[in-house]
Amino acid sequence: MNASQAVIYPWSSAGLVLLALFMLYALALDQGLLLSWVQGPAAFDMNLIHEFVHDARHAAGFPCH
Repeated sequence: MNASQAVIYPWSSAGLVLLALFMLYALALDQGLLLSWVQGPAAFDMNLIHEFVHDARHAAGFPCH
């Protein structure tokens, strides 16, 4: 194999797809569920991820309230 040839691993594209789906969920849909594993029920009241990405949700066209 030549040093200039790139090696493409099939699992790397699957990992990118999973990462993209996770980021889409965090940006568009999360209302406290992700942090509830750490913060407990208070995460649903605080909505930290929602507040952090609030303007990006509107800019991307996702309604959130």
